[in-house]
Amino acid sequence: MARVELKNIHVDFPIYGTQHLSLRNTIYRRATGGAIQRDTQNRDRMVVRALSGISMDLVQGDRLGLIGHNGAGKSTLLKAIAGIYEPVSGSIMVQGRVTPLFDMMPGLDVEDTGYENIFTSGMLLGMSREFIERKIPEIEEFSELGEYLSLPVRTYSAGMTTRLGFALVTALDPDVLLMDEGFGAADLRFAERSAERMDDFIGRSRIMILASHSDSMISSICNKAAWLNEGHLVELGPVDEIFEKYHESVHRGPARKVMEEGIAEVVDAEPVSASSLSYNEHSIADINLADRRSRTTGEVIITRLVAKDETGFTRWEYRPGETVNFEIAYKAVTSVPNLALLFRICLPEDQVSGRPLQVISEMREVLSVERMKAGTCGSLKLTLPNLELAPNKFSLYVCLGRSNYSGFFDVVDVNVALPELVVTNDHPSAVGAGVILLDYTIKQNM
Repeated sequence: MARVELKNIHVDFPIYGTQHLSLRNTIYRRATGGAIQRDTQNRDRMVVRALSGISMDLVQGDRLGLIGHNGAGKSTLLKAIAGIYEPVSGSIMVQGRVTPLFDMMPGLDVEDTGYENIFTSGMLLGMSREFIERKIPEIEEFSELGEYLSLPVRTYSAGMTTRLGFALVTALDPDVLLMDEGFGAADLRFAERSAERMDDFIGRSRIMILASHSDSMISSICNKAAWLNEGHLVELGPVDEIFEKYHESVHRGPARKVMEEGIAEVVDAEPVSASSLSYNEHSIADINLADRRSRTTGEVIITRLVAKDETGFTRWEYRPGETVNFEIAYKAVTSVPNLALLFRICLPEDQVSGRPLQVISEMREVLSVERMKAGTCGSLKLTLPNLELAPNKFSLYVCLGRSNYSGFFDVVDVNVALPELVVTNDHPSAVGAGVILLDYTIKQNM
């Protein structure tokens, strides 16, 4: 019988060298969202209290999603349960084998072959050599890499490496499964097969805990959610109920602004309401920074987002079959290790019908794996050719963040008054709505 029980755990990270820095600079440079305080054992040392008084009891069948802003303590909690971080007080009791999946292929060496990396990463994930040898045929079949498994991984594309890692980690038989964000897949056919395999993998686990910024992912695979804020457990309960309370808090929460040194600071201000905002197609760099800083770190800022047709004309209304280009510009406020894009198309909330916000398409793309210097500017164009959306009004949610999607630098949606993407009907007399287009005929008998 698997079980995870946490009793009033506290996790601290010491900050060394504070005698040479002002407290203000230390906080800006080192804090990750937890409370800054003096060590109770050594008053000359400052610590970040990453987790404070966390208690929960998970039993077999629980699928828990961890939600909260960057620095809330989600990844720290996972690593504490995995035994990577030791609490300074409180207790953690785990029954069953813990399988932490924070990296699909730990110890990956691009000079080694696929087979060699399977053994290296598999043993780092806790597999025995005998277990890996039994799983080799299954990994070969599912990854579909064929003879490439005998070649160095440096010859692989990013998608091929993802396939190999996914096939390996999902060969495990976990008791307590810990996951930080989700896994990607390369092509559409593999994505469909990987979804089935992931469902089976999660189903084999007795307890699963997932930290993610994806509402749709948590809603689809979790039966409970835990809302963390600045290292505290705000509430634990049914997924829909916790999401509703969390999003209400986000929109009424404290605002932030970008300081001269490029770090976000909490201030006593309220985010501007969407109804009082005005969209600017030339620049959104300064629009409603209060809300954007309350939800992200502010290390990179989205400076422009506009929709254009194939002729380069700015417009937000299209017909099915047309092509829309989203042009996005950004600037690094501080140096960041890498950069990725998260682009969502959503059906907005409908209070009349009671329909909640629904993500209908999510696109993820790593923009840079190299460190970006402060002041670096960039741009991209995301093209949706032959638009296959049904007539409707769609909202956008756009984020820039780390390449592993463990943290976000900036987010824009209704907080900068982005116009809705409107898909109109070719035939004004026809009535229809939804998400995708379906061919149909109607035969009327009088």
